Amino acid sequence: MPIDLKKIGQALKEKREEKGLAVSDISDSLCLRKSLIQAIENGEWQILPHEVYVRGYVREYAHLLNMNGEITSELNKSDEKPTVVEIPIQQKVDQQPRHIQKRVIIYPLIFVLVIAFFVLNQVYKERSASKQAPRQTTEQASVNVASNNTEKQNLPEFTVVKKLMITCHERTWISVVIDGTEKKEFMLNPQDMLVLNAKDNFDLLIGNAGGVKLLLNGKGFELTGQSGEVKRVKVS
Repeated sequence: MPIDLKKIGQALKEKREEKGLAVSDISDSLCLRKSLIQAIENGEWQILPHEVYVRGYVREYAHLLNMNGEITSELNKSDEKPTVVEIPIQQKVDQQPRHIQKRVIIYPLIFVLVIAFFVLNQVYKERSASKQAPRQTTEQASVNVASNNTEKQNLPEFTVVKKLMITCHERTWISVVIDGTEKKEFMLNPQDMLVLNAKDNFDLLIGNAGGVKLLLNGKGFELTGQSGEVKRVKVS
């Protein structure tokens, strides 16, 4: 049965006001939109995502306000009578080959796309560098050789760009802060792929940690989490 969001939201709101916190303070701390915080406090299911994500939001909110015990007991009450959906055995048997077939096709395809992306990116950089190199006359070349020792220390340093690829196999939302300044939010569906660039790091808040995989500069990044679990992770 669904959680009693009216009761839980009211308790969270009263605790927040008791601590003298504004909705914007909660929004900044949890990296969630103000509209989501207000919808939780008012019990407005119609503008909220699936219940599994709302449970994650509520747990994060309760932890921030030191209300873990009270809120957890309310969440557990809604789990006392779970709805069990029986799936016929024949249906499971029929669907399993299709599921396996999709994995056999999709995962190699994603791997090939990742490799192709980095290869093309490297080729593009090399071509751009060759086009931008100035053509020097014999006279200019001799002048550059004479002044090489004095100008060498002033050459610009190349900026290292970090690329984070996120592949999704279960529907999830993601909030990311890039290099501590740029904030973005996404809703990903199964088979979606997202590529982000940063100079230093990515601060991620993932609504379904068991539903995504991370690749940093082409290498797998270990992300532990179960389906429906809200996870905050910093990738650098």
